Amino acid sequence: MSKTLLAVLTVIGLSGCQMQQLLPTLSAEKPESQTDSTFSCSADSIEKLLMLEQKYQQAKPSGKSKLLAEAKDNSQVAVRAILLSQPGHTTAQLKRSIELFEQLKLDKTPQCDAEHYLLVRYQYTQAVLTLQRALNTADLERKELSAERDILKQQIDALTRIENDLSRQKDGEEK
Repeated sequence: MSKTLLAVLTVIGLSGCQMQQLLPTLSAEKPESQTDSTFSCSADSIEKLLMLEQKYQQAKPSGKSKLLAEAKDNSQVAVRAILLSQPGHTTAQLKRSIELFEQLKLDKTPQCDAEHYLLVRYQYTQAVLTLQRALNTADLERKELSAERDILKQQIDALTRIENDLSRQKDGEEK
């Protein structure tokens, strides 16, 4: 009985080690020879994703660049997508993040927490990009209206000067 228990615990322990070795590659992009790049679930991969995200948010710019470079070098598509979708990133970075999320081919009704989190981040990134575009459009419209206002103000000032000059001329002729 004790030998069986020891054997079972050994197998479980070895399985855990194998899972730990697999975790860094969970979100890795599959080789191009495979066309299916669906996300595979793991019990603690959401924790890993959240820890990486928090580490990225707290890092200095050089640390952020290093984390992004590591994710790219290790072909970690999910990690890169999450890191590029962080607040404060440029429109180009958000677009790249969306492209990476789309490579993952996330299920619309995910069965695991990690995939569900990735789907929510994808939707969030799409919403942020839409909002950025709307703000950029509104800013351009504001600038155009401001320029139009300035032109109209110049025209009004010019008309006022002409009116004043005409009034002075008329007053000078009457005297």
